[in-house]
Amino acid sequence: MTTRRLDITGPVSPYCILAVQKKAKALLPSDELIITCTSTPAATTYIPRIAQEHSLAIRSRKPAKGLWEITLTRAGTKNPAGPDP
Repeated sequence: MTTRRLDITGPVSPYCILAVQKKAKALLPSDELIITCTSTPAATTYIPRIAQEHSLAIRSRKPAKGLWEITLTRAGTKNPAGPDP
């Protein structure tokens, strides 16, 4: 399994969302993409929409106030961290 990370903390521009989309589209079944962001719209709307468009499973957590860590994996792959809550 390959874990890729993408940090889009700070103001989110269309370029950031395109970067998420490009990396999400390229995920292989054994890969995961961990996105760190501080944008509420990105974490709650844009990234979940991208996950749905590319048939990806999504896990989201807030390790600190105003900070999201979102993990995307190919749907149907085994999740070593356990089931999504």
